Amino acid sequence: MTRARFVLTCEHASAALPDEYGTLGLSPEHLLDHIAWDLGAAAVTEELSRCLAAPAVLSAASRLLVDCNRDLTDADLIPHASCGVSVPGNAAVCDEERARRLARFYDPYHAAIDAALQRHPDALLVSIHSFTPELNGRPRPFDVGVLFDDFEDLAQDFAQRLATSGFSVRMNEPYSGLDGLIFSARSHGRLHGVRYLELEINNRMLRSDGAARAVARRVAPAISGLATGDAR
Repeated sequence: MTRARFVLTCEHASAALPDEYGTLGLSPEHLLDHIAWDLGAAAVTEELSRCLAAPAVLSAASRLLVDCNRDLTDADLIPHASCGVSVPGNAAVCDEERARRLARFYDPYHAAIDAALQRHPDALLVSIHSFTPELNGRPRPFDVGVLFDDFEDLAQDFAQRLATSGFSVRMNEPYSGLDGLIFSARSHGRLHGVRYLELEINNRMLRSDGAARAVARRVAPAISGLATGDAR
């Protein structure tokens, strides 16, 4: 078996809600907004997987059902509200329903990441996300963020490579890995003893499938260089 140099994950790839959950009491606009998923992140992940010949694990349901980038003890695992928007369908989730959602959407996702890392034990783990250009009235005037905790040198290298590809880059923005906000990458990375980072991409660049895939093709050399040590 050929070992891949990278394993890609996308914790908020889908806005899908199974029929039995209806709309969780939300409007159609909210169900396609950033509170439900990371716009464009799935297309970026799929194109990176193709460019890098890397396995990718993508979530299959909306983060409003259960957030695959949260610890089991996190209050936002099944959010009652997101960015000031109440989620009526999550207001009174009983223990049985919580267990059902974890077994159906959360556990299989994380098991798939573990399986990929077992097949590729030397791979660099890269978690792909997108962020909204403005949140709570505060603009986020940059293209991409590199989130890290344990691997600052790797993150700095990645950021410089992304900048060489023409992106404006921030470190640990719009969220910080130092605050524990890269749960999935960190937990799987530490469990398997592999290096890990999270990439956040401004979703203003990802509003169509073609645009998202074009961004991925610009990102791919920056990721590839981390494994090869190619000069920037």
